[in-house]
Amino acid sequence: MRTDVAGELDTKEGLPAPPPLTGRKRWRWVPGFLLLAAFFVFVLTRPSEERKLGQLFLHAQPAWLLVALVLQAGTYLSTAFLWKRVLMRTGIHTPVLALARLALMKLAFDQLVPSGGIGGSLVVARGLRKRGASSGAAAASVLVATLSLYAAQAIALGASMLFLWSRHQVTDLMRWLVTAFAIVLAIVPVALLLLTRHRSRPPGPWTRRVPGLEALLRALSEVPPGLLRNPRLLAEATLCTLTVFILDGATLVATLRAIGEPLALEGALVSYLLASVAETVSILPGGVGTFEPAAVGMLSVFGVPVEAALAGVLLLRGFTLWLPLPAGLFLLRWNGTPKQQPG
Repeated sequence: MRTDVAGELDTKEGLPAPPPLTGRKRWRWVPGFLLLAAFFVFVLTRPSEERKLGQLFLHAQPAWLLVALVLQAGTYLSTAFLWKRVLMRTGIHTPVLALARLALMKLAFDQLVPSGGIGGSLVVARGLRKRGASSGAAAASVLVATLSLYAAQAIALGASMLFLWSRHQVTDLMRWLVTAFAIVLAIVPVALLLLTRHRSRPPGPWTRRVPGLEALLRALSEVPPGLLRNPRLLAEATLCTLTVFILDGATLVATLRAIGEPLALEGALVSYLLASVAETVSILPGGVGTFEPAAVGMLSVFGVPVEAALAGVLLLRGFTLWLPLPAGLFLLRWNGTPKQQPG
């Protein structure tokens, strides 16, 4: 019943429900889990004098794990503050905690439904509409967040590569990953800005191939132009996104500290960012099977033993993916997002 009501609300608002959480997509996780299992076998069977993985988990320090939990809570608050700043420009005042719940829902939806982030954007837009924002203001929040994400990634990755170059640690694989990601960084923001500039032109038939894309583009056509031409707002949004990256890097520092492995923030941040690039390029749900080996490989560049690196990364993934995922899924169901279909 909740799903039907939500669908009616979306029709009135011009924002459809995001693609359903269909069980048919579960097989997409299989390649990632197979890759992760193969990496586990590689690490656990290699000769090493370091402490075993199980011992590292057993002796993890709860205080540092609590620090990691607090840092991750900060990432959702930073994202919520970004949306709040955009909404305030349109005269809408929404509590940060309510927006932080939307951030959790977006994470869960983007991980469960491979739609290039479009489904998660629709979740956010619908949530903002239900909190009093116009279609244009809701779409503006999504668009500004997306543009700031790409701007922050460009800044952070550029700084990371300069840092590695200064230490003579740039490899051919790193260059390939960053180059592939740079192409996406260049194409997506330009495409979004062009689509919002040609407001009178209806979305083409090709947009119907991606669930929710046509409706999202129509909503983007209602974005107030002044919001996208406000340098201060875009700078604030980019700073919020950079803060999320720093908090994620600090979370990795905390999980490594929990198992007794110290690492400077810059090393953890560079490792996290390069692993995130590998996750994005792989297109596997949640980056499972690609993020973990990439992060462990980067940490080994900074002198972290393989077993300790794997333990720290798995703890990190617990805080960034596996703990928030069920919470976000619960919020999605509670808010009337279409349920899974058998199959």
